[in-house]
Amino acid sequence: MGRILANLISYILHPLLMPTLLLLILLFFLPQSLQPVSGKIALMIILLVFITTFVIPALSILGLRSTLTISSVKLRNRSERVLPFTFITIFYGITTYLFHSKIEINDLILTIFIAASLLVATLTIITIFFKISVHAAGAGCMIGYLLSIMLIFPEHNLMWALVAIVMVAGLIMSARLYLDAHTPAEVYSGFALGLFISFFSLYFLV
Repeated sequence: MGRILANLISYILHPLLMPTLLLLILLFFLPQSLQPVSGKIALMIILLVFITTFVIPALSILGLRSTLTISSVKLRNRSERVLPFTFITIFYGITTYLFHSKIEINDLILTIFIAASLLVATLTIITIFFKISVHAAGAGCMIGYLLSIMLIFPEHNLMWALVAIVMVAGLIMSARLYLDAHTPAEVYSGFALGLFISFFSLYFLV
């Protein structure tokens, strides 16, 4: 795996894109899981999720870089990660609040965003003491969500979607290790944390 490809994977499969990707998977493979939302309304909600969980957090990171608060948007230094992660936690919390109080969605989708907010908050706290792979946490989170959803909706087959996401997770973690962005311990612990929080949040709260 070349550095160009590894960097491309890291950017295209950025952890901030995971909520949007998950909702797109559910829209195309299990649309009934989004009920009572459907059709154009579902696409509008996914666009809102894309803006609040990717565009705005990404702009906040760019803003911190432009003011020299952080030295790089790649956030390689652990100490520089805490402030951006705190902002991202706030943005995810706001998104969860909007879903809870302003938009008519079901318990499954609400719990997905509660779990995502909990994961980001946990990553922020851990980062104060220990560098952990957020890319790997996002990959683990996707797998945990799909595993739990398959148990909640056993009559629907999401196996191919799960297989695809497992392969994507392998690419993401391989890319982070190849770029020497993280140690194996940082990657595996991030993956395990994302998997644990997402799976058990959905399995026990929905």
